[in-house]
Amino acid sequence: MSLITDDPDRAPRDCTAARRHHSGRRRRRLLIATASAVALLLALAIMLWLTLRPSSPRFRLLTATTTTNATGGMGTVLLDASLVVHNPNAHALALYDGLRARASYTGLQLATAAPIPPFQQAQGDVVLSAALSSSSSAAEETTAGGRSPALLTLRLEGRLRWKVAVWVSGSRILAAECVAAAVSPSQLRAVVVQDCQCATTIE
Repeated sequence: MSLITDDPDRAPRDCTAARRHHSGRRRRRLLIATASAVALLLALAIMLWLTLRPSSPRFRLLTATTTTNATGGMGTVLLDASLVVHNPNAHALALYDGLRARASYTGLQLATAAPIPPFQQAQGDVVLSAALSSSSSAAEETTAGGRSPALLTLRLEGRLRWKVAVWVSGSRILAAECVAAAVSPSQLRAVVVQDCQCATTIE
């Protein structure tokens, strides 16, 4: 049973406006909560990126020794090299694949080495060894340019990935170039190099 009265203070209230007001407040709260969550996730992602962003590995040519296996001529050039790889990242593993060392003299490829097996590196240093050998024809070509000194360089090429927790990055091309020495062809038979910093590029 309804009680109808002419008194406006005692008449039934219109709830439509109240519901609209309550719905608007709820949407605003939901929008503020969503914006806050997105801002928090974005700030967390930026902090993680700044903290865990991997720095490039550094290479150093520890030693390089060249010899020949023939007398009375250039013969085949043998180059034994040791390199130190430094990973400066405390939270990222460096994953190396397809690393191969090459040596060149006066722009000519002088020697190559077998690929280094894939390996992963935590923070710190790893020593790599490479035994390179040239063909007789390649060695003989180095004498054709005369007796002026030229650069003997060692280059390490391969692919690099980063692993942070369970996340693994895409593969990137890695190259480290080490200028071993400036020598003349006559000195190429017996070059000993120690502690040379290498230029590293990642693409």
